[in-house]
Amino acid sequence: MFLLRLLPPLPREISLGLVGLVFGLFLTVHGVQQAYAEATGVRGTVTVADCTPATGGLSDLWQDGWACEGSFAATDSTVSVSGVTVDGVVDARPADGTLPALVDGPGDHTATRDGSGSWKIPTLTGVVILGFTAWRLRTIRNLLRDRRRRAVPTAAPAV
Repeated sequence: MFLLRLLPPLPREISLGLVGLVFGLFLTVHGVQQAYAEATGVRGTVTVADCTPATGGLSDLWQDGWACEGSFAATDSTVSVSGVTVDGVVDARPADGTLPALVDGPGDHTATRDGSGSWKIPTLTGVVILGFTAWRLRTIRNLLRDRRRRAVPTAAPAV
C-alpha cells in the first residue's frame, strides 16, 4: 500500500478504480450466478459418497468444514447426476448421508446447497466495492477537470 502513495494522484486513482471495478464485478457476477442457480435449479438431494476435511487451505479459503461429493437425484425424478461436487464448505458432515441441493441440469457437475444463501455475501460485497469505485470515478473526473484547467494556456496580451 505504501508503494501506491508514491504514484501521482491521477494514476493512483485510476489504478485503484480499475482494481475496484475488476473485484467488484467478479464478486457481483459470482453472487448473481449462485442466486440464479438457487432460484432456478432443480431441487433434490445429494447422496454423499465422500467428505474430506476442508482445513482452510487455498482451495477453501474462509472456513473449516467438509468438502463433499456424491450423486444427485431430483425430488421429482427428472434429473439424476452420478458425480457432483457440493459447492462450498459444509459446516458439519451430514449424519444421514444426504444434503438438500440444486443443480442446473443433467450435465451439471456442481450442486448448490439448497437454502444456503451463499450468494448474499459475495453479491453485497461486490455491490459495496462497486459503490466505492463509483465514488473513486467521481474523484478521477475531478482530477482530470483540474488537470485540464491547469493545462489551458492563458492568452498573451496583444501588443
